[in-house]
Amino acid sequence: MEKHESHPKLLRALAGAGLSDKAAAMYLSLLGKNRLGVAELAREAGVKRATCYEHLEQLLQKEFVVRVPIGKRTLYAAQDPQHILRALHTNTTAFEQALGELSQIHAQATNKPRVTFHEGKREIRGIYEDLFKTIGDTYSIFPVEAFFKSFTEAEYEAFDKENSAHAMKTRDLFIANAKTYKKLRALREKNGHANKYDKRLPDWFTSNVDMLIFKDKVALISLRDLSAVVIENADIAELFKNMHQCMWKMV
Repeated sequence: MEKHESHPKLLRALAGAGLSDKAAAMYLSLLGKNRLGVAELAREAGVKRATCYEHLEQLLQKEFVVRVPIGKRTLYAAQDPQHILRALHTNTTAFEQALGELSQIHAQATNKPRVTFHEGKREIRGIYEDLFKTIGDTYSIFPVEAFFKSFTEAEYEAFDKENSAHAMKTRDLFIANAKTYKKLRALREKNGHANKYDKRLPDWFTSNVDMLIFKDKVALISLRDLSAVVIENADIAELFKNMHQCMWKMV
């Protein structure tokens, strides 16, 4: 039986911390000694001296082991396990803090849609504010009556003024009766409408969902209960844009 094979639980724990089997055996050897040179460490751990340096480098990089210069010799000593645990916690915390950005990079590389859910008037406002930051074309299917059940006319006017102030061109399909549509158009013209285009959908077309297409995003906002889903994916956004353009041409 090789040295330290009698401690399988400890070896598994060290492997879980990212050490190879040989590196784990070397750490256990040092843990039970004050300090050792390379030749002694290789013998204690049952590791060939030729490969001992490679495993030592791993232990040094992960801060499981430190160098101890004694005269012209270099010995090695094991770090306190508590110190290693603190370092692992620090690394885990750093990874958790970067997890969102790392996941976003992975999603972009795999073209996987990023889906977020939103609830409440405040979060719905956040979606509209994100829309206003768009440079380029945006598209919407806007249920006017449903919107005014949750938002005031003053709030709409503030949104519309914000829209006019940005370098974006909008194509809006309104779900509204003729009277409301006329009133809304007058309001938009007052706020500046050079970059805003709109049409009214037929009276039979009804919905409580505001659909927004901007950048690589599609937002579906249920104005009945003020909840929303935002899908971020270029292919899905392109599909919805094409459907919107088809509807635009047919109206």
